[in-house]
Amino acid sequence: MDSTARSELHEHLREASRAAHRSLDRHPVLAPLVRTDLTAAQYGDALAALRGVYAPLEAAIDRFFAARSTAFDYDSRRKLPALDDDLAALGRRPEKPEMGFPAPATIAELVGLLYVVEGSAMGGQSIVRCVRKSALENPPLRFFSGSGARAEDRWREFLDFADASCSPADRGPAARTVLALFAAIEIHLDETRPSA
Repeated sequence: MDSTARSELHEHLREASRAAHRSLDRHPVLAPLVRTDLTAAQYGDALAALRGVYAPLEAAIDRFFAARSTAFDYDSRRKLPALDDDLAALGRRPEKPEMGFPAPATIAELVGLLYVVEGSAMGGQSIVRCVRKSALENPPLRFFSGSGARAEDRWREFLDFADASCSPADRGPAARTVLALFAAIEIHLDETRPSA
């Protein structure tokens, strides 16, 4: 599959979430990640807040896969261990509260959740380039680096799984999950944002 090719499901989810995605990228907790004046405190705050997102999401993904047999291997894609390593390297502890979000009950909801989680791994590649251009000295980048050179292949593997798992009728529920998750993340970031 050409890296620019998108399935109808991918197009639907991308268009449905475009504004929400843009809003999240501009959130005050995440926006400094792409600036050259990024500070160690801002970087640590962003990672700590994101840990509160990924911990419950990975637990929800685990619960879904424990109850159902699917062809998607999430174990090798886990992001929480790298996130915890980066926080430890910064001398930060995962003390922020965790985001509340319901576990997926259907394959469409799982695909919506994974669309956000797996898509963030693609976005992480851009963040790595920005953080490396910042004034931070040797910042830990395991979380945002993710699968590195394999990120695009893994994104395609997810899209193949999503296309094979979702019928056209699943597009709406998947998109609603994406939007609900983006909204929940934004609320979580608001709640964990350090006071000025």
